[in-house]
This record gives sequence, C-alpha cells and structure tokens, in this order.
Amino acid sequence: MNSFDVVIVGAGHNGLVAACYLAKAGKKVLVLEANDEVGGATVSTQAFTGFDARISSYSYLVSLLPDKIISDLKLNFECISRKVSSYTPYSKNGKDDGLLINRAWDKSNVESFNRLTGSNYESDNWQRFYDEVSKFAHIVAPTLLAPLPTRSELKTKLNNDQIWNMLIEQPFGETLDQYFTDDLVKGVVLTDALIGTFSSAYEIQANICFLYHLIGNGSGEWKVPKGGMGVLVDELHKLALDLGVEIRVNSKVKSIKAGQHLVEIVLENQEKINWKFPTI
Repeated sequence: MNSFDVVIVGAGHNGLVAACYLAKAGKKVLVLEANDEVGGATVSTQAFTGFDARISSYSYLVSLLPDKIISDLKLNFECISRKVSSYTPYSKNGKDDGLLINRAWDKSNVESFNRLTGSNYESDNWQRFYDEVSKFAHIVAPTLLAPLPTRSELKTKLNNDQIWNMLIEQPFGETLDQYFTDDLVKGVVLTDALIGTFSSAYEIQANICFLYHLIGNGSGEWKVPKGGMGVLVDELHKLALDLGVEIRVNSKVKSIKAGQHLVEIVLENQEKINWKFPTI
C-alpha cells in the first residue's frame, strides 16, 4: 500500500504548484506525469542544434499566474513588462500607418487613434471601456486563489449591474458595438476575445476568452517571462523535490477507480497504485 496523502495526475505548472503547496502543508504527495519530462505547456526546448537557447513551446507570456504564488513559494521567477501592447498596420487614403497602443496610456495612443478615425471618439471610449474592465478584474482576480464563488456571489462582490451586464450577460460583440464604431479597433479588442475559440463575437465564448485575457493579477498585463517559461518549470520542479514530492515521469494514467476508502490508479503499463484515503 502506497502511503500518499495526495496523488496528482499531470506535472504541468498547475500540478506542480498544487504539489508544492500541499507539500508545504505537510502532505505526502505523488505526481504522475505521462511525458518524459515535467512542465506540460510551460516547457522550453532547445529548438536549434548547436545554439544554447531555449524557446517556450506553448505558453510564452504570463497573465493569469498570480503574483501571490511566486511570493508564497519564493520562486526565482521574474517577468518583464512590455511597453507596447499591440501594433496593427493598415492602409488609409493610399498611406501606410498603424494603430499603436502602448500599455500605459499616453499622448501617442490618442494621436494614433486620431490618425485612424479622424477624432478622439474611439480613443475616449477605449479608455472608458477598459476602465470598466479593470474594475471587474480587480474583483475577480483575488477569487482565483479562493474557493470558487457562485455567480450570485461574484455579482454581489462587483456591485455594478452595468459592468456585469456588459461583460457577463450580453454577448461580447454587442458590448463592442456600444463602445466602438471602427472595425479595426473592434478587431484589436477581439484579439483577446476570439483567439482559439472558433466562435462568433456574438457568442458567449467570446466573453469568457476575453475575461481570461484581462483579469490576471487585477491588471490583465501580459508580461514576458525572463528566460522563458521553462524557468518557471525548473523552479517548481526543484522546489517540489526539495519539499519531498515524489514525481514519476513516463507514468500515463489509464484509469482511476474510486471506492469508499480506496482509490486504484492504473497506469498505461498496467502498474497499479492503490491510494488509501487518509483517516480523518
């Protein structure tokens, strides 16, 4: 009988973070990983033979990772802010230009919007729209490390029906239509709402995708991990081992059967791990 308090399936960054917290709380933890290395979507690989440079394979920027996790686990992981949020080239009246949006709102942003639209209407609404989003983000971000609130509890915390309706109740495309008239401006906003969704701006999936991009740490800022996401994996892996976590790679889970007092985990190689519920 294996004496583990917790068995975690998957040694991606979420699994490793969970393992570290549980181990710090005094639990005996086993992590099972199907691949031959830990990290999941946050691994960095040496893409070019002969060059000592690693590239983040999947996850390449940081938004939703709470700063509190880095602080709690004392991880040596640094993120760098980006001055430019986006730059979108376009042609107008036979001239090439681009919509520049700096992360910190400044005069160049206003001028860039004005060249595109001929007025301050879109830039003023851009600031108003993202001010509302920021209010929502500041309420939601702390809940990522707390028990999941109900829909009504979250709405009560926000205490602003207008913001709730524009981001939760009505399709995101309708909200954009209320704030903006220029299609290029809408397209820039929709980058955060439609990427990877394969849905319409007028479907609720757009709301969900947009909020995931904008709520991180209450600011939604997408920072660049210094050294690549693999640095985060290396730190979590080292800490987990230091805390006594057992990590088994090449251990793909085939099935999990839960009884009243016992859980049987069967790996793809037919190895069985019997995990007895801790006595309470």
